[in-house]
Amino acid sequence: MIENFRHRYSDSFEDTLNIGQLISAGNLTNEETLFLKRVKEAWNFYEGYHWEGMDDLDSPQVTFNYCRPFVNKFVSFEFGKGFSIETPVEIEQDEVTVDDPKLDMVLGDELDGSDDKVIRREKTEGDFLNDVWSDNKKDTLCIEIGQTKSITGEAWVKVQFEDPEDLNDPFEKYPNGRIRLSVVPTQFVFPRFNDHDKDKLEHLLIMYPIRTEKETGILFKRTSTTTVIYKEFWTNSEIVVYEGDKEVDRMENPYGFIPFVQIKNFPVAGRTRGVGDLDDVIPLNVELNTKKSDVSEVIDYHSAPITLVYGAKIGNLEKGANKVWGGLPKDAKVENLGLQGDLTASANYIAETKTAMCEIAGIPETVLGGASAISNTSGVALQYINLPLIERTRIKRNCSTAGLETVNEYILFIAMYHGLIEKPEDISMKDFVSNEVTLPDTLPKDELMELQKIQQEMTLGIECRHGAMERTGKTDIDRKLKEIDAERQEHPELFNPMLQQTWYQNQQSATNAGGMMNGQTPVETVRKEMMGQNGVQTPQ
Repeated sequence: MIENFRHRYSDSFEDTLNIGQLISAGNLTNEETLFLKRVKEAWNFYEGYHWEGMDDLDSPQVTFNYCRPFVNKFVSFEFGKGFSIETPVEIEQDEVTVDDPKLDMVLGDELDGSDDKVIRREKTEGDFLNDVWSDNKKDTLCIEIGQTKSITGEAWVKVQFEDPEDLNDPFEKYPNGRIRLSVVPTQFVFPRFNDHDKDKLEHLLIMYPIRTEKETGILFKRTSTTTVIYKEFWTNSEIVVYEGDKEVDRMENPYGFIPFVQIKNFPVAGRTRGVGDLDDVIPLNVELNTKKSDVSEVIDYHSAPITLVYGAKIGNLEKGANKVWGGLPKDAKVENLGLQGDLTASANYIAETKTAMCEIAGIPETVLGGASAISNTSGVALQYINLPLIERTRIKRNCSTAGLETVNEYILFIAMYHGLIEKPEDISMKDFVSNEVTLPDTLPKDELMELQKIQQEMTLGIECRHGAMERTGKTDIDRKLKEIDAERQEHPELFNPMLQQTWYQNQQSATNAGGMMNGQTPVETVRKEMMGQNGVQTPQ
């Protein structure tokens, strides 16, 4: 398969944003060229290079980089708690032989004819997908996706199978190969969508500069390094690879689709590309930096003011602090050039510009720091304070969940194609790749109030245990419920406050008596109270 692009280019800022080579060598359209320039500008502002291309470089260059905290806040608010995956299909079973007789209560296993037990845990597609994401450093990958789409308007995720022969795997963790997920820098991706269907990807060009070495000279061999443009041209039927103008590989696309997924940041009707969070903020950040620089220049000017001398010659006057001048003419006058204007208007304008940035970006000013007296703020009030951020993030999450679900579909299909998993014969391909991604809410909540609310709903019969555990963020819920039911039978005193009190009283009595009552332990005494004569637990 094609070599992973992340091993081929330098991660330095200058290399990844050297768009001049791409523009000159890529035969790009005007729209694509403008897009590259916009991407470069957005990354410049995120990195703090706000004065690139400015004409007046002699004045102070004060940089207040609000673009970085804006993007980081959006990424944290959207992907702060990661995401969960739910799938309906079971793909395999794990079997482990153990000799612990207590485990049959937990997992409902049956004897296999010996004293040992065989634990059969059904493994779902969700388990496999979670393993793939964990293997690809899920949290870091989510941050890369969030940053890329927030800055450039979209993120591209590549789903790739890595053959065992191509892996550096000294610990043999991947004897059958692995699924690799990677975020392609947006400035390297040039998609072409159908003219009649903007969501149908017809072909995709991946293009970026790489360094190649070649030997020169006849008598004395020397190695020279040059930069060429590496290209991958993907269609549903074939893959073509170029280095410069030379075709180096051509192969059939085995999947029948292009394994790249576009995740938009904020969709716009009729457009194939998304909108970044910095598109409307950058002009205001420029204005803020410019005015801050002007104020800084005024302050610097008057911190070392010019001395004005009227009606006298200054040739013999000593300059410096703690100097006394005498013998000046009668009508002479000496004064420092003072600040005649008022900087209050400038300060107010700067504050209004910052407020406008927060309003347009959808970031409340209190979120960036400085908020006070929020300990007694109710959950509803906190929701309203952060409502602009919540509303914008809700739309961003809709795009992210749809894109991540497509990534999961590609993972399952490619894994099945290369034999990493098997599709049950009685399951259709549609059901096999079906999955649901959920991004949990990251807004702080009062957990105790939430639990009380859930408890009341369960008492009223409008909520079940499965739904309650979902709302509290639990994972592997079905297995957890089985363990709870088994432990309820094994230790009923832990689930009933009255029995807990009885258990402690019996334990104290047994301790004081210096032995067990009637040969029974306190736990057995409590269990006997819970069970009928036939050994069935009485309802509580």
